[in-house]
Amino acid sequence: MGALKSRRWLLLTTLGLVLFVVYLAYTNPFQVLMEVGRFDPWAFALALVINYAGMFFFAASWYVLLRVLGVGVGLWKAVRAMFVSLFVVWLIPIPVGTEIIRAYLVRDEENSGMGKAIASVVVHKAYYNISFGLLIALASLMVTVFWRGPMPVSPGFVALVIFFALASSVVYGLFLSPTTLMAVYGRSPEWFKRNLFDRLVDTSRDEEGFPSVVGGIESAVETLKGKPLQNLLSILMVAFHWSTGSVTAYIIALSLGWRIDFWVIVLIYALIEFIQQLNVFIPGGLGVIDASLTGAFVVLGVPLSMASAISLLTRLATYWLELVLAAAVSFIYGYQEALGEYLG
Repeated sequence: MGALKSRRWLLLTTLGLVLFVVYLAYTNPFQVLMEVGRFDPWAFALALVINYAGMFFFAASWYVLLRVLGVGVGLWKAVRAMFVSLFVVWLIPIPVGTEIIRAYLVRDEENSGMGKAIASVVVHKAYYNISFGLLIALASLMVTVFWRGPMPVSPGFVALVIFFALASSVVYGLFLSPTTLMAVYGRSPEWFKRNLFDRLVDTSRDEEGFPSVVGGIESAVETLKGKPLQNLLSILMVAFHWSTGSVTAYIIALSLGWRIDFWVIVLIYALIEFIQQLNVFIPGGLGVIDASLTGAFVVLGVPLSMASAISLLTRLATYWLELVLAAAVSFIYGYQEALGEYLG
């Protein structure tokens, strides 16, 4: 099974790299980047710092929820768990992979348990989608009122993305409902119970099986409901994280001599995020995300080579150098314990 996983990962990564090389050859961003004085390393460094700050705030927003639940996890440990989960999912796209891995990493911590772990990551994911939908709605309003240039994303697609974000949040909310969980559990075939639900149970601690996990989720949700200010803080932190990708692209475009309306870039990132969430094949969306980002800039009237240069530097900050940071943290603090199971 491990060998099959490795071969599949190698095949899909190779495919992504091939697509990426073809994309670079066709768009030729180096034509722009090799111009003397065109690349501003200080502006790029600023964009990178802002993007790294967004990663930290994303982890801190989850930490706020863990603290409300009384889970004995420090901020730095929450950051490490987040980075490990991001690293694994960047390499091997897994639906809700970061949530699964983080729940696994904190379930045995002091005053924790699978119920609290699941509640923390599911609520956090719902907050991500809520902030995502609200920012897209705000960007749509700003662009409709103030923007007079070509639209990089059709209004119908914007509506679809907003609907996707809000509908996803509702779905995650249903998975926090004890009634829904027990109804699904009761109607599931035995093999499904055995291979999914029962795997969530720590048999050494929970003698009642999956219902005890549901009870833990219900208790955790009630605790979170009693702390509205902490919940709002978590949502704001997630929103800041989500906006940093757009800020990075905006700064990089300015550094290369192109001013693009910030709210238009937010809409472009809605397209990228939507594609990324649907991607369960190619690690990091190599080639696919890059081409999509470049194409959106071209629609705005940016020349192809310039659009590719903006996209390349943006992806360097928001993907490749994020991957380097997450990989460093993962290998130093969590490889043997957390990554072996997924990469072995």
